Amino acid sequence: MRRVLLAVLAVVALGLPGAAGAAACSPLNCAPSQFGIAHGALLGFRASAFGQVKVVDLKTGERQFTLPGGFVGGDMLVHKAGLRLDWYDATSGKRTHTITLKRNIRFAGVSQDGSRAVGFRLIPGGGTTVVIASPQSVRELVLPGEQWDFDALRGDKLFLIRYLAVGGYQVRLLDLRTGVLAPKPLKDPHESGTIWGTPYSRLASPDGRFLFTLYITSNGAAMVHELDLQDATARCIDLPGTGDYASAASWATMLAPDARTLWAVSPGYGRVVAIDVAERSITTAFRIDLPNWAVGTGTRAAIAPDASQIALADGSTVALLDLTQRRIAQRDRYVATAVGYSPTGQLWKLR
Repeated sequence: MRRVLLAVLAVVALGLPGAAGAAACSPLNCAPSQFGIAHGALLGFRASAFGQVKVVDLKTGERQFTLPGGFVGGDMLVHKAGLRLDWYDATSGKRTHTITLKRNIRFAGVSQDGSRAVGFRLIPGGGTTVVIASPQSVRELVLPGEQWDFDALRGDKLFLIRYLAVGGYQVRLLDLRTGVLAPKPLKDPHESGTIWGTPYSRLASPDGRFLFTLYITSNGAAMVHELDLQDATARCIDLPGTGDYASAASWATMLAPDARTLWAVSPGYGRVVAIDVAERSITTAFRIDLPNWAVGTGTRAAIAPDASQIALADGSTVALLDLTQRRIAQRDRYVATAVGYSPTGQLWKLR
C-alpha cells in the first residue's frame, strides 16, 4: 500500500473532518458531500461535514425531508446523541429504531448497510473496546493497545485502522465470527502495508462490496485506494497530476451506473480518468480545460444515467463534461451545493 503524506492544516482549511489522528472516513463525514439513496432514486447532500442531510427526489428535483447529522450506510443513517443511537430510514426520513448504550463510546462509523454502528472506548490501564451495536444487540470486543479507529464493516469482516507509534497507520481485519484479529495488515501486494496521512474522500459501491478512498498528498499527488470488502483485498491506483495541493483537492469520484467504472475528475489539474473496478487499473485518461475553478471548496459531481455526461459544481459554477467528445460542453454560473440527474437524464442543481 503506497505511503501517502497529507498536510493536516490543509484538511482543516478545507473544512474536512478530523484532527491529525483521524485516518478513515465514511460517506457522510468525508467528501464527497453527496451520495445516492434508494438505488439512486434519491440524493442526500450536506453543506458541512457533520451537518444535516437534505434528501431530494431525483425524479422531481424536490426536497423530501432533512435528516440529522450522522453516518450513512446503504439506505440508513445513524445519529448519536449522548448515549442514544437513532436509526433513520434515509428513503423515508423516519426514525426506525433507538437504543441507549450503557456507557458512552466514540462513535466512528456504520456498516455498509447501515444496520450496525461501530464505536470505541478506551480501557483504563490500556487496551480498547470496540463496540458493534444494532437495534437488536450490542457486542464488545477487546483490542490490544489504544490506537484504533474504524474503516469499514461488511458481514463478519470488520476493517480497522491501527495507528503506529512510528507514525502512519495500517488496515487490519477482525473476523467477527471468531473474534480473531488477522496478524498481518491488509495491503496491496506490491506496496508497503503502512499509509501515512489522511484520506480526503470516500465513495461506496451500491452493493456495499467496494470502498474507493481518495488520498491526496501535501505535494499534490493523489491515488485511489480500492478496498474489496468481500474478498478482503486492497489495491492502490495512482492518479495523474502533482505539485499543487489545491488542485489535488479538486478531485471528485463517481461510479458509472453499471458500477464497473470509477470516474475521477480533477478540474484543478484538468485531468479525467476512468478506472476499471474489476481490473483495478486506469483504462481511459484525457485532459479538460476548466480555468478559475474554485479548487478550495471541493468538487461535487454526478454522472448521467446513460454515462454520457458528468456534471461538476464548485459552489459558484456548474460545468458539464461530455464524456463522448471528451471536453467541457458547458459552464454556467450557479450556486449549487450538489448536482444530480433524474432517471431520464435531467440535471438538477441543488442548494
